[in-house]
Amino acid sequence: MIFKRMMNTKLLLVCSLILIVGLMPLSVGAQEGGFSPIDNFRVWSMDEYEAETGTTMAAFNEAPSLAEKVAAGELPPVEERLPEHDDIQVVQPRESVGQYGGEIKYNATNPTSFGNIGWSAWDQHLMGFSTNWEVVFPNLAKSVEMSDDLTQATVTLRRGLKWSDGVPVTTDDIMFWYENIILHPDLPNMPAQFVVGGEPAVVEKVDDFTVTFTFSQPNPAFTLIIARTDTGFPIAPRHYLEQWHADLNPDAQALAESEGYQTWIEAFEFHRGGQTGDAEIDTNLPVLKPWVLESVDDFGNKFYVRNPYYWKVDTEGNQLPYIDRQVRMLISDIEVVKLNIQAGELDYADKLQISDLPVLKASEESGNYSTLLFPADAGAANKYQLNLTVNDPALREIFNDIRFRQALSLAVNREEMNQTLFFGLGVPRQWGVSSQSPFYEDWMASHYADYDPDQANVLLDEMGLERGDNGMRMRPDGQPLKVILWDAINRIPMSELMVEYWKAVGVDAEINPSTREAFQQALLANEVQASIWFADVVSERDMYTRPIWFRPPYGLDGTPVGGGLAWRQWWLSGGTEGEEPPEYYRDQMELADKWQSTVIGTDEYYELGRELVTRTVEQMVHIGTVGEVPYIYVRSNRLQNFPTEQTFYIDHLRGAHADQWYVSE
Repeated sequence: MIFKRMMNTKLLLVCSLILIVGLMPLSVGAQEGGFSPIDNFRVWSMDEYEAETGTTMAAFNEAPSLAEKVAAGELPPVEERLPEHDDIQVVQPRESVGQYGGEIKYNATNPTSFGNIGWSAWDQHLMGFSTNWEVVFPNLAKSVEMSDDLTQATVTLRRGLKWSDGVPVTTDDIMFWYENIILHPDLPNMPAQFVVGGEPAVVEKVDDFTVTFTFSQPNPAFTLIIARTDTGFPIAPRHYLEQWHADLNPDAQALAESEGYQTWIEAFEFHRGGQTGDAEIDTNLPVLKPWVLESVDDFGNKFYVRNPYYWKVDTEGNQLPYIDRQVRMLISDIEVVKLNIQAGELDYADKLQISDLPVLKASEESGNYSTLLFPADAGAANKYQLNLTVNDPALREIFNDIRFRQALSLAVNREEMNQTLFFGLGVPRQWGVSSQSPFYEDWMASHYADYDPDQANVLLDEMGLERGDNGMRMRPDGQPLKVILWDAINRIPMSELMVEYWKAVGVDAEINPSTREAFQQALLANEVQASIWFADVVSERDMYTRPIWFRPPYGLDGTPVGGGLAWRQWWLSGGTEGEEPPEYYRDQMELADKWQSTVIGTDEYYELGRELVTRTVEQMVHIGTVGEVPYIYVRSNRLQNFPTEQTFYIDHLRGAHADQWYVSE
């Protein structure tokens, strides 16, 4: 792996590009200014671009639809809608400079989903990632400068940056997020990624464009965190949202009630929802994304139009994005999704499985699309987990016996699963990091991953889980042992095999197909016993910024699939809330925090990272089946500047940079 340091120990990011750790071993000479050699994508701030190229970008172009509005007096000229000249971001597209116009469609499986490439299609954070995540660069921020001791970050916004309604963006919007939302007792608390060493960040305004984030201990992951964070997006449009905030508008409660809400808090959360992702409902919410929500129809489909105040241009001075409109189609049935793909009705789609390959490949020509297989930087296609803090005391005792988790893993015939569901394209292995990770060791893939039902039965017998008359095992309290397996991600064929394998060793199980909304509610109520979930967030930088699978609650706080949410609350509150965890899990949370306080690429970073992964794999809190499986995307052949198959799939292709996609018929 490569780690290239800036000479400046302050990690000055004044539109410089920092190489942070490659996914694959790459020569330094191949980086071309720090960016991935897989494509031509690159960004600069205008002052850097002009200095490097020796040219001056004196004029800018815009979409014809916007030019018409300018001519009609409905919009100011493009030069006035962009940031100050030196602070405009310049984008070199990955394939070619595009053309304006067109509409593309993608799908989402439920109303609150972010869709297929939702985050990359919409979100713009303070920092950004290159295509394959090798480089983090200033994005909404013009610069981010870390102090020598890494306890303070100075964030400087781009001057002249504007919300989608044309109102200037200033540090008052960051302070509004901090003082009036995060610190408000009745609104969401400080996001975990901004809590370091048990102490929340302190945010202070320096001037209209500069703020500081101060931490109680070194926080070298800060630039990565603000490049990919979803919850806790640290900025909000004060000028718009303050009308629903009781501290800023004495009539906020009356306004909320006039809109049908019981409290101003409900109204406020409704109106601010969707700044990231595409879950917003309020069509007037000012955003910083390439497209803004125009309408939602009676079927839940969402229609987006270009943001006239978007703050990026390409290398020929064309304001981005190229595409006029995007439509998010609400299609809950994956079979209907595939029919739409085959008919050429969707321009990009995922949530597909290897078993779908034959039918997808067969219709490529008639549907005018390509089926892409992205190498996934993950050690499992999906994983199964038990809720370690489930509200059934008898099951909780069983689940916390590591022999039970080992037995369930040994009962799985991974080779059969690989051939049956993955056409042999995967690798039968245990859950964990991929074999390319610097934290991977050869033993991890085979850890309790052999198909050995005899040994599984030995372990279950040792636990005293005797078989009843029907051959299924009994709980210590004399009740039949039965595990309800929730499947909220439509992996029913895989879950059916798991149930079959577990029943073969006497562990009765039943699949509970569920929507994600019902699943989340059951998780937060601590009612879920076991579940299947995605096995992402194990790529090196992603797990560094949020090691959610390596410490309780073994998932996001909103979806604690492995249990231990009360343990996490205890940890973050310094013991004033939640439930004190057993010593092992306390140590694991301490280890995760300690690892995140080390600098990427140092000996301590690799040592602690390997220890964190090793302990988690050994503890068997996640049960893997088949890994190293390619991730399937479908792309319309008319959609250009889309990532190629050389791109690693890391968490919804956040490096897709959809603002420079274009349509070519």
